[in-house]
Amino acid sequence: MTSISAPGHVTPMVPLAWALRGAGHEVVVGGQPNLVPAVRGAGLCGQPIGEAFEQLLLLRNMLPDGATPIEAWGRVVDPLYASAARTWAHQAHRTVDEYLDFCRAWAPDLIVSEPFEFCGRLLGGVLDIPWVRHGIGLTGRAARFERSAAEALIPVVERLGLKEGAPEPVLTLDTCPPSFGQPDAAARRPMRYVPYNGTGAVPDWALARTGVRRVCVSLGTQTLVLNGVPLLRRIIEAVSGIDGLEVVVALAAADRASLGTVPRGVRVVESLPLNVFLDRCDVVVHHGGAGSSLTATAFGLPQLVVPQFLDQFEYGDRLAAAGAGITMDSAEKQNGVHEIRKAVLGLLDDPAHARSARALRDEVRAMPSPGDTVAVLERVAATA
Repeated sequence: MTSISAPGHVTPMVPLAWALRGAGHEVVVGGQPNLVPAVRGAGLCGQPIGEAFEQLLLLRNMLPDGATPIEAWGRVVDPLYASAARTWAHQAHRTVDEYLDFCRAWAPDLIVSEPFEFCGRLLGGVLDIPWVRHGIGLTGRAARFERSAAEALIPVVERLGLKEGAPEPVLTLDTCPPSFGQPDAAARRPMRYVPYNGTGAVPDWALARTGVRRVCVSLGTQTLVLNGVPLLRRIIEAVSGIDGLEVVVALAAADRASLGTVPRGVRVVESLPLNVFLDRCDVVVHHGGAGSSLTATAFGLPQLVVPQFLDQFEYGDRLAAAGAGITMDSAEKQNGVHEIRKAVLGLLDDPAHARSARALRDEVRAMPSPGDTVAVLERVAATA
């Protein structure tokens, strides 16, 4: 398996890796060194390839001081996808030779990659090994992202002697519920999204049956790095002080100091995976990242999305279209404490949102599991 150096891109693949290991197969996850701790934390073999790379620092340097992506650029999707595609295509230039050295020595029978990581498909072409695309979100958008990288990949494709270009996947594993719709994903097979955001223990407060409703606020690490702390503070202000409502703010331990003091009644949890406690919540407020969106969807929760860039806007759109959420897709809306509070109360008080969210959850549960997918991958590897 291969992934770019972003934990949120490898965690969606962890349940499939566990299923493959449980079926008796050897699994190695290759990635740049700063990805390895997340891989090994999931109990998998992490193989460091190349040098550490932090793409968030590049993106933050593109932002005006103190501005979030939505404040700086508005609802921009395709141009940022093209920029990101070029970034990861250039990373493939720098790392593919080390991947090749490792794969020639280890001799895998199958390569599974998330869409942002291009070395996997190059390895498949050079070594004649089947390559499977593992969706980490909206699969149709991933295909468009890959197409936008084609020009940037030409030099490395030519250097590697791939006369027909980088190969297309023999199979795409789509973890989105059918209602989200992925009409342009070739050779698509649905696979249930199994929430995994890390490991931890269920805290006592999540086990207590207090009778109060609970809202979880989680903007992920990426949003906070990209000047998102003021947005987080506005959300907390909007949802605090509501009678009969408990607020849980989930963030990385490294981000706790930047948040500062929070109102009474707001619980801040550090480095506690969403999959450990989200089933005890009633509404989730998040940035529209693939992991947050699909985890909340798998638990059947109404969602308020405050997207910043890329496919985060599309997640908000899909959830709103399904009736399972509300998206605030402009800086004006996100900067209004009253607007945020109104949206959260609407999700809590209108039972239609909860019904639609449960319908999406039922779609997810009806999809083939990662365990069911193992036999499919075995056949792919065996017939290569």
